Amino acid sequence: MNLEVFSDFKLTKSGRVDRNKLYYGFIHNFSSEHTRDAYTRDLRKFLGFLQDHFRFIDETRVEHAHVVAFKDLLLKEDYSPRSVNRILATLWSFYDYLMDLDLIEKNPVARVKRFSIPKEVKTQDLSDEEVVHLLAAINTDLPSGKLHKAILTLFFTTGMRHREVSHLQFKNLDEQNGFTVVKYFAKGHREMITPLNPKAEAALSEYLQWAESAGYSMTQDDYIFRGTKNNVNRPLDPKTLNYIIKRYAKMIGVRGDITIHSARSTVIGMLLDKGHALERVADFVGHRDISMTKAYNKRRQKIHQSLSLDL
Repeated sequence: MNLEVFSDFKLTKSGRVDRNKLYYGFIHNFSSEHTRDAYTRDLRKFLGFLQDHFRFIDETRVEHAHVVAFKDLLLKEDYSPRSVNRILATLWSFYDYLMDLDLIEKNPVARVKRFSIPKEVKTQDLSDEEVVHLLAAINTDLPSGKLHKAILTLFFTTGMRHREVSHLQFKNLDEQNGFTVVKYFAKGHREMITPLNPKAEAALSEYLQWAESAGYSMTQDDYIFRGTKNNVNRPLDPKTLNYIIKRYAKMIGVRGDITIHSARSTVIGMLLDKGHALERVADFVGHRDISMTKAYNKRRQKIHQSLSLDL
């Protein structure tokens, strides 16, 4: 996105606000291209609404009633409650940004009511036994097998997101108190330090020994996981990661929509099954909201563990 992305919106004649600079500063404060694109679409929708219905009201003069009217319009256009909430969240973030710049005194989105939507994660998980069989199905005699074993073992023992693993560089590996750890930034720029499970450490070591023998560069800025058929220093694509886990899931007879995100859901379910507190599990996987961690848990409480049996 360039500086002129919002230049076609001429909402006032005064031109007191440098809109190119304003929107550039807001949008480019986010590192994710997906987030930038989504926020750009949402803001364009809102600014178009202002232009059509409140032509001489610029961004800094928007009030609570204008946002409510925009919300009503979205509902009339058959936007789902979840989509409306997402767009309102974009506007809230934008006006919070304007408050930081001292362009407005209060956030007009703050009191606009959002829809109550139960958190739901549709990702399919695997059972403990299926994880064991899946990892055992990998042929580590092959270079690709060494890579796949290292990646999948890391996913199934850390609960990391696909980008957090695929973008790991050698500088993210460290040693603390005798443990090999991975240091990275989770979603929301939250710094994480996760010790490697011995199984993950062993699988990673075997892969790295092969990579070194194959002449792979291992400087601090090199990506750890790269394709075994070439020596291109770039992170693995999410489609490649999904292909890897689907391949072995199919091999052991697991049906359904298995993706690399299934490993994260599986880890959360495993830890909660073992009796770990929800707050500790949320902290381990980098969730700020424990309700999201709870939504990820696909495993239903066992009958013999029901609290009704303690009454």
